Amino acid sequence: MRQYIFLLFVFIMLFAKVKGQNDAQITQYWAIPSYFNPSVVGNEDKIKVSAMDRMQWVGIDGAPKTFFAIAETPFRFIGLNNGVGALVISDEAGLFKTNSFLTQYALHLKLGKGVLSMGLRAGVIDYSFDGTKIDIPESGAHNPSDESIPKTSIGTMAFDAGVGVDYNYKGYYLSFSAVHLPAPELELDENSMLSINQLYYLSGGCNILFSNPLFELQPSFLVKSDFTVWQKDFTCRLTYNKLFYGGLSFRPKDSFSILAGVNIKGIRVGYSYDISTSSIAKASSGSHELYASYSFKLNFDKGTKNKHKSIRIL
Repeated sequence: MRQYIFLLFVFIMLFAKVKGQNDAQITQYWAIPSYFNPSVVGNEDKIKVSAMDRMQWVGIDGAPKTFFAIAETPFRFIGLNNGVGALVISDEAGLFKTNSFLTQYALHLKLGKGVLSMGLRAGVIDYSFDGTKIDIPESGAHNPSDESIPKTSIGTMAFDAGVGVDYNYKGYYLSFSAVHLPAPELELDENSMLSINQLYYLSGGCNILFSNPLFELQPSFLVKSDFTVWQKDFTCRLTYNKLFYGGLSFRPKDSFSILAGVNIKGIRVGYSYDISTSSIAKASSGSHELYASYSFKLNFDKGTKNKHKSIRIL
């Protein structure tokens, strides 16, 4: 694996500039929609704090690890429903590490019998590369004194921003967002540069009620693309009494996932296990993802109910 990391780094140095998708691969996307779309911030009448930890491709050295935390709250201003929040992301892959700090705002407007939400985010993204951990093989083909290979930790910061829109109507939702709009170019040092592509997300889902009101079926999907690479997730969950759920998810040409979770008194905990269906399964035992959130209700007007709520994690 060390030789693999070294060869990857040499590739980066030779071409000087790298482009690619930056956002983490998330299986429980429906539970944390404000991770990829700012328009859903504050779309429930609750203050909510969420966190997710993902360990991808367990068993492979240097495999991606992601942790992020989200805080959001609704508020009323001049008679309109608004939402505001903050998002902190920490992502590691090999010798690369990314930290993002973003603030988010959303406006929720009644449109017909549904709710149209529009949002934006802005903040900074911090990239670093730990050159102290590079392992250079001892051979005539390698030059440990090559000045293009960093011997220390290098990194830089850049401005980041995104926008999103969401429509929620009678148990159905459709959401679109565009992130990394500035497409920032990060100069790690004088020999290397990293460019982040703009990313686009499309997601949707619904609640299907049975004759027995204790059960609900909740299919959903997520498409992520930079118009070069496409990733698609298809999920179906069965919820019992709004307390427990179980389900399955499928990511074509990548993985098959098992989901389970519980929601008790404002505390939600969810877990997913991804079983790789690609050739990477030969080296990895799969991926683990743990989600948790705590929320408590806000009443803007005594004696009245909020006119809309999210359907994603009922």
